[in-house]
Amino acid sequence: MAVTVLYLLLSALVLAAAKPRTTEWDARSPPERRNARVVDGYDAGVGQFPHQALVLCDGSSICGGALITRTAVLTRARCIDYHTSWTVRLGGIHRTQEERTAWIEVATWAVVHPNYNTTAYLSDNVAILFLPAEAPLNSFINVVALPSFLEVNETFAGQIAVVSGWGQTNTSATCCPEVLQWTEVTVIPNSACTQYYEPGRIIGSTLCAGNEYTGMCPGDYGSALVIKSGEGYKAIGVTSFVPDGGCGTAGAPAAYTRVTSVLDWITTTAGISAK
Repeated sequence: MAVTVLYLLLSALVLAAAKPRTTEWDARSPPERRNARVVDGYDAGVGQFPHQALVLCDGSSICGGALITRTAVLTRARCIDYHTSWTVRLGGIHRTQEERTAWIEVATWAVVHPNYNTTAYLSDNVAILFLPAEAPLNSFINVVALPSFLEVNETFAGQIAVVSGWGQTNTSATCCPEVLQWTEVTVIPNSACTQYYEPGRIIGSTLCAGNEYTGMCPGDYGSALVIKSGEGYKAIGVTSFVPDGGCGTAGAPAAYTRVTSVLDWITTTAGISAK
């Protein structure tokens, strides 16, 4: 097993070298890496991830999300199941503290992808929350870009991406950190990712990424996996699930719903013009 892990890590490094590494996630230098393993994350700065949404499902369960239009938030379908209202907080980095930059609305309308499987939630694990008012766009709140339809066959393998959220910092941690966490992960080919999951769990619409650990943990579900795009970010994945061993599993990648696989549904449902 150790040989397999070493081989996969070396493969990811080779793929990462094939494309330019993006390091300018924010003008501020990241603070010293914390011992807690997001997983293995940094505290986010105010306005660093203006698309990031904190979603409280029925006022309790925590999920993440990404603003894709002024009235639509992309999230995980599993965050919509069995809930009737979602408190959406944009523009802030704190989970509970009041912030002058934050904007909060309660959504009661959500649409889940029609092919989402509520039992296994492997395929099309995405949903869109509709806000009752338009979010004010500014330095702290902004929409995230989506891939172009010209990129539907792009795997993004080898690229450095970022995941952010208020999820647990490791499997045994109590939920959840007060300050938004973020970490860099490397996108790996699905062929490498399948070795960490039971047969059939990693499918074409899955995108896998990780670093020394999975990167994401419960509470981060629904947040976007993003890559740098111009002056902002582009969402390439929606956090979906982690290995059975948990989010602290060394060397194991996490699984995301591949945005390009559901791009047509997202743009049609949210009323976004095709590009």
